[in-house]
Amino acid sequence: MTTLSDRRDTADRPGDRPPGRLAGTTYLLRLALRTERFTTPVGVLVVPVLYLLTAASLAPLYPDATSRAALADGSAANPVFRILLGPLRDTSGTAQIAVWRVGAFALLVVAIIVAATVTRHLRGPEATGRMELVRAGAIGAAAPLAAAAITAMGAAVATGVSTGAAAALAGVPAPAATFLALQFVGAGLAATGVAAVVDQVVTTSRTAIATSAVVLLTAYLVRGIGDAVGGLAWMTWLSPLGWAERVDPLGDRAVSPFLACVALCAVGLGVAAAVVCRRDLGAGLVQPRPGPPVARWPISILGVTVRTMGASLVPWMSGAFAYCLLVGLLTDSIGDLVSASGATGDVLRDIGGGSGAASSGLVGALIDTVLGIVAIAASAAAVSVVGHLREDDRTGRAEILLATAVSPVSRLLAAAATATVTATLVLLLAGVGLVTGAAAVGGDGPGVVDVLVGAVSQLPATLAVAAIAYAAYGFGSRWIAVGWAAVVLDLLLGPLGTLIGAPQWLRDTAPHTHLPADVGAPVPLTAAFILVIVATALLATASWALRRRDLV
Repeated sequence: MTTLSDRRDTADRPGDRPPGRLAGTTYLLRLALRTERFTTPVGVLVVPVLYLLTAASLAPLYPDATSRAALADGSAANPVFRILLGPLRDTSGTAQIAVWRVGAFALLVVAIIVAATVTRHLRGPEATGRMELVRAGAIGAAAPLAAAAITAMGAAVATGVSTGAAAALAGVPAPAATFLALQFVGAGLAATGVAAVVDQVVTTSRTAIATSAVVLLTAYLVRGIGDAVGGLAWMTWLSPLGWAERVDPLGDRAVSPFLACVALCAVGLGVAAAVVCRRDLGAGLVQPRPGPPVARWPISILGVTVRTMGASLVPWMSGAFAYCLLVGLLTDSIGDLVSASGATGDVLRDIGGGSGAASSGLVGALIDTVLGIVAIAASAAAVSVVGHLREDDRTGRAEILLATAVSPVSRLLAAAATATVTATLVLLLAGVGLVTGAAAVGGDGPGVVDVLVGAVSQLPATLAVAAIAYAAYGFGSRWIAVGWAAVVLDLLLGPLGTLIGAPQWLRDTAPHTHLPADVGAPVPLTAAFILVIVATALLATASWALRRRDLV
């Protein structure tokens, strides 16, 4: 007979000792790599593909040294260009100009992608409760952090290597291409350290990604101010993206800024490891405030949708406004950078796709081009709402909501209404940003009403693209990747269709080919009406399919 006094504490047994802090890292790393088998390759290929497309488009625009020198003089005289892209130091070829054109902005994109990768495997599982199940096994406290960091750093290295290889393929000398790879790796490593610390501060994955993005955007702006204002060049040393820029693959090829990025990564991971081993699972250094005990007004399914998704949609709107505000500041000096009768003006008109651009000169062509790109971003914002639906399905929040008097179709329609309002605001704020920027510098161009109408006139095409994602979601939440593919194809075949040489019959499959930004010209009402019908039919298909499938 066994008595209580015969039992020994299991913690005293050698085989039952608590696991080490890094125990199970290999298993979590394998899991992370498996879950990233589709997401990471896409992120890795974004920058090299963007670089190759940019290099190909610049070749006919700056065919000789004279045109490249004029570009260098114009960009040096314009502070907005230096804020957005940094200084142009090498004009020996279009491949080198492409490095400058893509460089600073692409560093920001890579940094945000890497930071999001860290959060997906660190704070994300904690917020959904999956990490509690994982940590119930023989998994150390720091193992999730190590696996997330290794995955993110691997993505940064892969992005840097692929971008350097693309640059070498385009004609950049091998030493410069090597340091270009180091530049992107450094930005990714710095973002890894930043995201690791942010994930210890906040408690939800959405807030963590948004906070990391804000930190990196601030670093981007600090770098831009240092590049634009001569007496403030030292400010680039305050920004991790400024460190990455100072690697300068086409100039000094410095190693010390890259080492600074490595040091920031190491410090960030060290701080995160110290915190994660001491805090409670699911907790953060900053705890969210409890909400009010009762709602201030009756809450409908639409109100719940806006309340839960609104914060994540604000960056799309503010980003469109800020970007177009900076572009609007260029309208006064665009004529100093390119010639209206040259190849650059022709390319702007081709991308803009509107006849109104011809009557407004380069300013009209630039506005049409920017609004066309922003319309694609508005489609992406609308598709991101479907991503929230899928996440709610996976985490069980949708099941709780549907246990009330809410039907799956009403939930879908509320999300569609939220996406429609979001896309509309993105387009409107883009137009407001362009008008505000142009007014600030006294630039000439289309009137306020023409710009706003030109922006909003693309809404039917934007909603038609987004409706593809809703139809795919109706048949299964795992199919929303079809919606993102539609956004990419709409960009390639719509605004960029002429640049890549796509045949017209193929371009006609893109909604924005039929309804491009055309400031100052009459809106093609027939095309707009047809696209509204297409979007409505796709949404009806989604509702029909949603009634006939399981939740997940």
